Amino acid sequence: MNILFLPKLLPRADIIGGPILIYHRIKNLSLMGYKITVIAPAYTEQDLKDRSLEPYCERIVRVPSVRERPQQEVDELYKRLNRPRFFLTGDGGFCQGIEDALKLTFKEKHIDAIIAEYSMMGQYIEANYESIPADTITIISVHECYTKAFKLRAEKGEDISEDTIEELFAYEFKMYERADKILSLTQEDADILTSYSPELKNKIRVVPHGVDTNFYTPSEENVWKRNTKNLLYIGNYQHYPNVDAVKNFIGHCWDKILKQVPDAKFYAIGFNPPQELLELRSKCKNVIVQEGGDNENVRRIYWKSDVFVAPIALGTGFRGKLLEAMVCGLPVVATSLATFGINPTNEENMFVADDFSVFSDYVTALLKDIKLRKKVSEGGLTLARKFDHKHAAEKLALVLKEDRGSG
Repeated sequence: MNILFLPKLLPRADIIGGPILIYHRIKNLSLMGYKITVIAPAYTEQDLKDRSLEPYCERIVRVPSVRERPQQEVDELYKRLNRPRFFLTGDGGFCQGIEDALKLTFKEKHIDAIIAEYSMMGQYIEANYESIPADTITIISVHECYTKAFKLRAEKGEDISEDTIEELFAYEFKMYERADKILSLTQEDADILTSYSPELKNKIRVVPHGVDTNFYTPSEENVWKRNTKNLLYIGNYQHYPNVDAVKNFIGHCWDKILKQVPDAKFYAIGFNPPQELLELRSKCKNVIVQEGGDNENVRRIYWKSDVFVAPIALGTGFRGKLLEAMVCGLPVVATSLATFGINPTNEENMFVADDFSVFSDYVTALLKDIKLRKKVSEGGLTLARKFDHKHAAEKLALVLKEDRGSG
């Protein structure tokens, strides 16, 4: 079976977040015998040079792209393409080169299924749905419902108009209607989609991402004994919910934790931290904000920490970082939003709290009590091992084998 992937970022083995999750999705499907073609934007020299995906693909088309466009160019595209500005800039923003490569690929070979990874890339399915061969299954993998995400941001005070949200809703769900199948990472996300458009119910399949258990499991035993008092949060900070999570932790939790554990340190690590986070290093005691580096470095950062915190209050989707932390032996304290798709038992697999005062108490208790860290670490590891990437790929393969019209 020939599958064409359209990811909004080039899947690579050395990057945290979405790109490596999709990398494993492609890798495992390839090992199962699927023939993979990838068309992806290339934003950096590393994207152009990276070879980690090549063993698993018949062809990779890297399209040189720009992440941000001048406002005038965005406005011109907005008038010409008649789609929300959100789809025209940033990661996965419209690129004529990707559209051209897509059309050329369909001329050159038969594609059995096309998977747009992230709804942002669903715009190419929507724009070309009449010209895509009738026997090609079209799939949009929804990592986040944009309409819901924008509503949450507006409710939290961001200047987003109701007209902007309505325009986004109309286009986002038009894309989903055009597709044959919709992949959701969690049941919670599937429920959000059907709350906006009940008729999508028969199209949606819940296919979670997973974790590379072999890569993240530390070689040393009893990692919960580190006792360094290091707290960790990891994220791609171009995705605003990650910025918001760090601000939540500093604003609502950090002072309370320091009063109980004065030598605690908080590390906010990840891709492209903005200035407002970098400034926390001088404003807040024992706060370290820095670029994350490659996946190997991030793994070592996990291994050198004691507790992983996920004070996430915006966005939806599946947080693979929680699974990575759990496989690394870290006890996790998270909001309920952060746990979508993982379904932990509170105080057994991790601590879950939406009240940040309670959240802080959980973190403090873990920092002070090695036996408690051991208990929660072991419970988390048991749960995380059920989410190995191989299992996630097997679920996706079952969807690909379904009859086009089944539902």
